[in-house]
Amino acid sequence: MTTGNLLRTLPSNETLIDALRGCRSAEELLRLEQRLAECPDAKPLFDWVCTLLVERQVSRGLAARLLSQMHYGRAEA
Repeated sequence: MTTGNLLRTLPSNETLIDALRGCRSAEELLRLEQRLAECPDAKPLFDWVCTLLVERQVSRGLAARLLSQMHYGRAEA
C-alpha cells in the first residue's frame, strides 16, 4: 500500500477507510499513522478508528484488527 499522495490534506473518511483496509501489517499501519501525523488537522489514528467504529463506518472485526496492530505493533517497535 502506498500512502505517499494520500495525506497532503485531511483525508475523507472513505479515503482513510480504504487506506486502513489496505494495511496488512503493523508496519504499514504505523507508516499510515506517521503520515496522518504530518497533516495538521488530523486527529490521532487511534481516535479516528474508534470514531469510525462508533459511527459504524468500519466493521468490528476490522477495527479490532487495526487497534490490536496499533497497540501491539508499538510494543514491538
